Amino acid sequence: MSAKCLATALTSETGEDYFRHVQWSADGTCLLAITASNSIYTYVVPPDLMDERELPLDLSVYCKITSNDPVNALTGYPHFDLTDPQTSLVLSARRDLPIKLNSALTGQLGASYPLINPMTEAYICPNSLTFNPVGDRFIAGSESLISIFDLSRPGQEPISALPTGPRRRGDSHHNPAINMRGLISTLAIEPSTHVLAAGTFNRSIGLYESMGDGECIGVFSVKGNSADAAIRGSGVTQISWSPCGRYLYIAERKSDGLHLYDIRKTGQLLAWLEGRNSVTNQRMSFDIFPTDQDGSHEVWAGGIDGKMRVWRNPHHSEGPMPPSSEFDAHNGMFGTPW
Repeated sequence: MSAKCLATALTSETGEDYFRHVQWSADGTCLLAITASNSIYTYVVPPDLMDERELPLDLSVYCKITSNDPVNALTGYPHFDLTDPQTSLVLSARRDLPIKLNSALTGQLGASYPLINPMTEAYICPNSLTFNPVGDRFIAGSESLISIFDLSRPGQEPISALPTGPRRRGDSHHNPAINMRGLISTLAIEPSTHVLAAGTFNRSIGLYESMGDGECIGVFSVKGNSADAAIRGSGVTQISWSPCGRYLYIAERKSDGLHLYDIRKTGQLLAWLEGRNSVTNQRMSFDIFPTDQDGSHEVWAGGIDGKMRVWRNPHHSEGPMPPSSEFDAHNGMFGTPW
């Protein structure tokens, strides 16, 4: 399998800065990036990107939002439209600050949403953010806590807060079937059932009704499953639903692959995608692309060797599954295949 490079972007000429995370805007017109220099970059992709040319296009930064503190979480507005400034928004979380909603085109602050520890009155910094499909609410994941905010209530605290489990280890009220402890590192909503999946650095996955505003459906751990000895892992960094909503893909730090769970039977490992070459502490993202209306799809994931690997229809397999194809995509670590 081969691929043609259409465009490139540099964070710095010296190589001292680098991309920590990149994602597409919902309308496919912009790239939203987090850099190691604690900045949020917006790149507007030229409309002639797909035209034939000898050399790749050089992308330049359209907007830059800077700060002294790292960006812990970032997500674009689900109805992002480059032609409508009211929707061209990016939500981010930084330490010791409220959650901020900025224009991705000007950097201007549009609103802020405080998440405060009632015991210390200090800001809680989420490690994961996601919007609901409608775009009128967003969900923040922090230490053993899922918080839901109303976008129309800037400056106000969350309208709902769900503790996912006791914060203290060994608490007698801890029930491993419905409770999970730890920093919630990733969130994903299944659009048809509205089930919220939340993953933690403690290697647990929790499933919640009503996009986090309902009961806990169940909790399971990827620790000690059949894939653990093969691909390893030390904390969940990303979870994504399959297009049909029946399966959940799970990525971890220091892991050489992805877990694939059948969510119709909560906590049942179906298969694992191996050979990713991604054993690193850094977050290594993956993406899922539908290939047919029958639920067929491909999983694309980058490795520390600069290669992109593709697995076709992993949900048709059981046990270990090697990549279906791979190609050179980068001359360095490939963290985000968005």
